Amino acid sequence: MDDVMIATHLENLDRRLARIEQILPTLATKDELKTLATKDELKTLATKEELRSLGTELRQEIREEGKRSRRHMDIIGEALRSDIQLLAEHVASSRPTPPEG
Repeated sequence: MDDVMIATHLENLDRRLARIEQILPTLATKDELKTLATKDELKTLATKEELRSLGTELRQEIREEGKRSRRHMDIIGEALRSDIQLLAEHVASSRPTPPEG
């Protein structure tokens, strides 16, 4: 995964988090939520700061996975280039030379 793809994934993640923050208040009224749980009980599940921290951790994991994938692809690319070079040398050496004349 290259840097552009990672940046795109991070932007999408940020947009999704922002959209979730927009949608959450519309899912239930305060009175409806009070019947389910108190504000203090809801805060024990996750605060905004905890959710943002989780988002930051996820972005970091995506970056690290992107770096690992890129290193892996670089190794595969180098091996393929080496194989192609060996094959090209073999084909070139096995061709008969044209007669001079």
